[in-house]
Amino acid sequence: MTKNTATSAPPAESGHCGLEPRLQNRNALIYAAQVSLIYLSAPALYVGLVQAGLCKHLHTSDTIANLPSTVFLFMVWVPIVVAWLFPQARLLKKSLTYAYGLMAVMGIGMAVVLVATSSARLIIGALVLHAGVLGAANGLVNVLSWEALDRGVSPQWRGKALGLAYGWGPGFAVIGSLGAQLLLDGKLFGWVPPLWLAPAYPYNYAVLFAGSAATMAVAAFLVRFYTIPLPRTDVERESFHSAMIGGFRSFVSNRVLLTVSIAYLLVYCGNLVQVNMSIFTHEAVGQMSENLAGYQLTLRFSFKILCGFLLGWLLTRTNPKLPLLVTVGLQVAAVVWILLVPGYWFLLAFGINGAGELFGVYYVNYAVQCSAKWQVRRNLAFLTLIATFVGVAPVLYGQISDHWGLRTSFVAALILLLLTSSLVAAKLPAVPRPRAEDLREDDRAPDAPA
Repeated sequence: MTKNTATSAPPAESGHCGLEPRLQNRNALIYAAQVSLIYLSAPALYVGLVQAGLCKHLHTSDTIANLPSTVFLFMVWVPIVVAWLFPQARLLKKSLTYAYGLMAVMGIGMAVVLVATSSARLIIGALVLHAGVLGAANGLVNVLSWEALDRGVSPQWRGKALGLAYGWGPGFAVIGSLGAQLLLDGKLFGWVPPLWLAPAYPYNYAVLFAGSAATMAVAAFLVRFYTIPLPRTDVERESFHSAMIGGFRSFVSNRVLLTVSIAYLLVYCGNLVQVNMSIFTHEAVGQMSENLAGYQLTLRFSFKILCGFLLGWLLTRTNPKLPLLVTVGLQVAAVVWILLVPGYWFLLAFGINGAGELFGVYYVNYAVQCSAKWQVRRNLAFLTLIATFVGVAPVLYGQISDHWGLRTSFVAALILLLLTSSLVAAKLPAVPRPRAEDLREDDRAPDAPA
């Protein structure tokens, strides 16, 4: 059981989080393992392609096929409400366990429905429910995992955690994607396996969802091994007005936090030109994009693996600002590559872009480091909610390319990315710190491990 008791001050070399290096190292490994498990189950957990394919198998309309994704995205408000209702640090591990547990329960529930009934109406209803709960739980896992990392791993050790998580993690995504291809298509690179390796519908989808349940159950079990330092005096629930209105005012009044949030939105919008990158394949090499999709995904994840380790090393050796510049620089390089490099060499842009996609990790890490520990959960919930506005970017890129051509849309993305790099370089300090007025006494004093 988690205890909230104070201990004597740890040695200085243990870092500001109050844990000795051995425990910080264990926390880093747990975090990396959980991220890798999510990557492994990405085909079922990243609501979109698999769910749409299942709907079309049931002969639904395109509107219904897109409904799970819409419901998944709609649940983005849940972390904010949970951060208000349960802000206490002592509830962090329990909340994280419940979030992973919900993902596991919904996975096994979806598998049971697929095997137990042939009713399209029931299956679609279960799929929509699965997407909704998954959207809520996924948002919670993201926010709470960052808080666990912030409380349990000091900044000088965090590069190792992120390097392992987003170095090895994409490799697990490749394994999971190939496994899903085998289950859903019945073959892999022309090889047709025995029936027990590629069962027919509905068992192929059931195995996919059951597999996600197993991995999320393991992730939930791993939470118990975190050592999370707790404050001597825990934060308690505020009124709704204070938590939401006051919390958002605090968020936007923090100059560094607001600046990195704007930069995050800009680089995110710049990154979303990748849809037009895929469309551009026909113009660049004379083939339809779906004919080369496998190569594009291979390059995307391979570059991401290499860059994941490099960025973790950079964070350990330098400062939190440099990975921001590197990731946006990779996004710039990908767009420039598209505009200047002809023929099949154009495909390397997907690898460069894939490596730059790790901006999503390091911009959030920067936001975490300029937040007081008791504000991390709430600030990341606000950042996640604000980030939903980037959903308009692909539509705008489509409008630009329809009226002025694909190359013009790449120029628009390049302008956004260059603006981001200028903003980061000029306005963000190398080492972000929480504002003095946001710190509580327990942020300054050694924490008590639980």
